[in-house]
Amino acid sequence: MSAVSVEAVGRTVEALLSREGRDILYRDAATGTNLTITPAIAASPDGLLPAFVVAGEAVWREATGRGFELDIVRDREALLGYRLRGIGAGTFTTVMLATMEATAQVAGPTAIVVNDLHLLWSAATDRFRHDPAPDPHIQSCAHGVAP
Repeated sequence: MSAVSVEAVGRTVEALLSREGRDILYRDAATGTNLTITPAIAASPDGLLPAFVVAGEAVWREATGRGFELDIVRDREALLGYRLRGIGAGTFTTVMLATMEATAQVAGPTAIVVNDLHLLWSAATDRFRHDPAPDPHIQSCAHGVAP
């Protein structure tokens, strides 16, 4: 059982993406074309939700040193070949705030390019590997203790 409801996260991501009004683009490297993705597909556990939440987890891990214990499995029927089955740690709020931050970091004025989530994940992961000690102020706040 997930600590955080994948369905609730998906519904909220869909609502936020719909409200944003930006295009959601996936750059197909094989054809060189940009594919426009609907908010519903972007927020689906077998759509792009795994990419959004993994990028959010990278942001959270870099800030706090902890991840969300994501349960992501290969799925041939999924859009990118992976399905998000569970979120085992964190709270709905931390998952959503981190995912929203990751999305904001890759959002352009008119579009969110989903491929850029991987660049964000790579950069955050590299920084975490080189300096795994999180900012103590942020960690204290994450625990609900004021500095």
